[in-house]
Amino acid sequence: MTNLHLKRISISALFLGILLLSLWLRLQVVHGIPEGQFSCVDAFLYYAQAETITEHGMLPERDIHRWLPLGRDNTQLLSLYAYALAYTHKALSVFLPNLSLYHLSLYHWTLYAPTVCFCIGLAALCLFLYRGYGPLFSSLVGFFMATLPSAIGRSTAGFSDRDAWCWMLGVLVVMLHVASLQTQPPRRRWMLTLASGFTMFLGGLSWEGFGVFGLIILFVELWQFLTSETEDGLPYYGVWVLTFVPPLYLISPAYHNGYGFAKYLTALALVPPLVLLGMRAFRYLLVSKVENSSHTHARCPFV
Repeated sequence: MTNLHLKRISISALFLGILLLSLWLRLQVVHGIPEGQFSCVDAFLYYAQAETITEHGMLPERDIHRWLPLGRDNTQLLSLYAYALAYTHKALSVFLPNLSLYHLSLYHWTLYAPTVCFCIGLAALCLFLYRGYGPLFSSLVGFFMATLPSAIGRSTAGFSDRDAWCWMLGVLVVMLHVASLQTQPPRRRWMLTLASGFTMFLGGLSWEGFGVFGLIILFVELWQFLTSETEDGLPYYGVWVLTFVPPLYLISPAYHNGYGFAKYLTALALVPPLVLLGMRAFRYLLVSKVENSSHTHARCPFV
């Protein structure tokens, strides 16, 4: 066996150990949670929504069990996490017809979902950092995230809120966008840009505060805008914005007539990317016009 193969096996074993450590730390509390219970209040809401989606295929427009007597307007909620719980459980039932033998009811899937989501996000983060910065840095970051107390507290089994789900989507959004900036082949860059924008769309349907992950990308794009004189990446940024801004505004009522928690959702999540896109497009048109004008009025060198 060559040294290269040994190195790859060692690195794979290291990352696998970090993931297993992360999984083990987050499963320690399961035995202390009574059957049918969770360790946070919001988890019961998402579990109830997932049960409704499993039975009826979708949520009703109003939840008559909340905000009596009129009920809670479900169209103002960003409930993709509940849909993800319901439909991933249905998908698992296709591959594992006898889910009851594996003790994987919808309740148990909801119980373990935050740990699964966190480990997926952690694996993606370690892989991305490994490709860009090497095994030492990526393993240090992975071990830090796996053992960070605040991260453990929000992603343990039973804390079945949407925190770990949104963290996983946020990591994928930023990772895919940064990878697209570092990619030269246009086809691959288009694919990464579309994947990042689509993941941003999923996050926008999951949490009102998901725009904070978009701000990370906006700061990167704004820095490039301020430190460069060309707009070579404008088409990619434009497609990234158009992948999630119009769909979110058109599909989710929370973005075009929101109230309560969603009252300022459009202004905080959708307007900043559009403003930066407008700034970049304006500079591109201005520079193009100046260049065309200079070529038109250029003096012939032979005169």
